[in-house]
Amino acid sequence: MWTIDVLKSRAFRLALAFALAIAAAATVVFTLIYLQFSAAAVEMVSARLVDEAKRALAVSDDELRVEIAQRLATDLRRLDYAGLFGADGRVLLGDPPTMPPVRPDGRAHVVVAVPGRPADQAIFVAVRRPDGSVLALGRSLSEINDLRATVARALALALAPTTALILAIGVVFARRARRRLGVIHAAIAEIMKGDLKQRLPVVSVADDLDRVARDVNQMLDEIGRLLDQLRHIGDDIAHDLRTPLAVARAKIERGLERGRSIDELRAAMAEALDHLDRSAATISAFLRVSEMESGRRERRFGPVDLSAVCAGLFEFYEPLAQSKGVAIALAAPRPTLVRGDEDLLREAISNLVDNAIKFTPPGGRVRIAAAAADGRAAVEVSDSGAGVPPQEREAIFRRFYRGPRDDGAPGHGLGLSIVAAIAKLHGFRLAVEDNAPGARFVMTGDVLPLDADEAPLGPGAIPPQRLRAPA
Repeated sequence: MWTIDVLKSRAFRLALAFALAIAAAATVVFTLIYLQFSAAAVEMVSARLVDEAKRALAVSDDELRVEIAQRLATDLRRLDYAGLFGADGRVLLGDPPTMPPVRPDGRAHVVVAVPGRPADQAIFVAVRRPDGSVLALGRSLSEINDLRATVARALALALAPTTALILAIGVVFARRARRRLGVIHAAIAEIMKGDLKQRLPVVSVADDLDRVARDVNQMLDEIGRLLDQLRHIGDDIAHDLRTPLAVARAKIERGLERGRSIDELRAAMAEALDHLDRSAATISAFLRVSEMESGRRERRFGPVDLSAVCAGLFEFYEPLAQSKGVAIALAAPRPTLVRGDEDLLREAISNLVDNAIKFTPPGGRVRIAAAAADGRAAVEVSDSGAGVPPQEREAIFRRFYRGPRDDGAPGHGLGLSIVAAIAKLHGFRLAVEDNAPGARFVMTGDVLPLDADEAPLGPGAIPPQRLRAPA
């Protein structure tokens, strides 16, 4: 059974194709060698016969007869032909017994059937002497034909073991690949059953299959991490929604039971609506993060001036900062143009400014800055609050994360995750640094070259009422 599976495997089919390709290539090479060698041998024999025939024209009849006799006497293998024929075609001396079917033009001609030896092929050169006789010199092609047969046999003998060896190697690799794939299929079956801790096997030799297995294992690690995060998110959502919903229900019940007038009932309903609005804001923020992480907002991208956005947010948050006794400053002297979604970028910077004011004590300071340098645009929001400990600087961007310093602070832990999702959607880098004291959040991205036809309006054209309430 395994033999059939191996023969059907892709590795064996590739080995078979490779063997056929090698056989075809070897056949072409041997054929070219065969043709070139055969042509060279025929050309060499022809040149020698032409040269001998030309020299024979300059000797006397007696000398010619001696040379013909010596030529035939020393030819023990009977490969040479030398004959002298009269003007009437009758043989005067030598071999073949009759004039071969060639013209006495001093050129080489191939004779398929030599007179007297019909099974033999030969090359003949015939010249007419001054007395009218014809001298015919020839050489049998049996040696060349034998060499051709030898080359053909060598080709056949070489191709057979070569093809068999390649196929054997293909079988070995196919069995090895089949065993590896069997282990991988078993691991995948366990993963499909729900065992997400299972991983695909990786051997020490780094091949394409190993690289795929490593990529799949990394994907499984990420899936496991996301599933764990999803489990915690469900608990966090339930926790964040349970309290305002329970309070809203209690307010409604108390208003229905104890309300003695329409005004008291309306007050109870207003408090209940406030808690319901908090629950709705939590759900809306969660949905915005999911929408941004899926990248569905990219079609709305266009030129955005970060300096104008920062100026509008400065005007919007200045009264809030003053009411808390926090000094707020703006540093955005020149346009800073990027490509993105203006509403989303405004929301991201708004969340950073809102957090900076929230966690800065009275007497502290908050600074908003936007600038461009070396083809990079940067937005910076810094404060003089408690800062972010180094061990929390990655965790604060996770959904629903609330550090120890957040105890009692309003919010639902989605603000910075929204900022991170917006930065990722725009291809921006988001980092938090130490402001000594306080924290400094920096978001950087590529600058969009200024174009008078596409550039957005200045800071005064951004109305504060367009700002989305901080999450």
